[in-house]
Amino acid sequence: MSYKEIIKAKKHETILSRPDRFVEISQREDRSDIDEAGWAVLYGSNSYITTWKGILSNQGIAERTMYEMLLHELQPGTIIELGALNGGTVVWFADILSVFGVKTEIYSVDIDLSLIDERAKSDQRIHFIEGDCTQIEKVLSPKLLESLPHPWLVIDDTHADTAGICEYFHNNGLQSGDYLIMEDTNPFVWSPWTEEEQRESKAEWFSPDEVERGNNKLADLRNWLKSRPQEYLVDTHYLDLFGYNVTKHWNSILKKVV
Repeated sequence: MSYKEIIKAKKHETILSRPDRFVEISQREDRSDIDEAGWAVLYGSNSYITTWKGILSNQGIAERTMYEMLLHELQPGTIIELGALNGGTVVWFADILSVFGVKTEIYSVDIDLSLIDERAKSDQRIHFIEGDCTQIEKVLSPKLLESLPHPWLVIDDTHADTAGICEYFHNNGLQSGDYLIMEDTNPFVWSPWTEEEQRESKAEWFSPDEVERGNNKLADLRNWLKSRPQEYLVDTHYLDLFGYNVTKHWNSILKKVV
């Protein structure tokens, strides 16, 4: 197909409305078109040097592309990020939304805000909150959530309490059209991270408990979705942009449809 035919076909637009885009998680396999060795290359030694404006973001190639496209399509009224790392990703969200001309309430939660880059902390577009997401009700109260505009984009990158976090937002504000993304459900990304940890100073990036929770995150999500198979559907468009589950977030980009 020539570039003229590609432009005329507008597949980048028509594919968004294909009938099989959103599926129940039971229709998805826990696998990827990239094998474990491939993931080790993609998320090994350079995993923690990706930045935005010089601020650590730890975003992969697939994730950067996927989020940029999702932000434009969703035009979120609210973004809630659980797990801020150094603040690079949430600053990138704010910048991209500004380019799109979208006014969005942005909240970023972390258990230790001292780790946030000062350039991120000074960004007036972002509300940083320090708190423990295993007690999410104390961090983001139902009253606060009730006041936030929709659609929502809720992103969990805490590896803390997958089912509990899903249940809390389910009961406190998630509406039809909102997105819930559970990050790092790809079990293959945990091996290169922990191996890199050993090759470096042996500093503990992740505790053994966190690694175990990370490896179990997709199973925990599946179990939580069992009683809600038609309420939250998997968005295969973003998961499979570069091949089946070629992302850190296997089968865990969810849209609430009921």
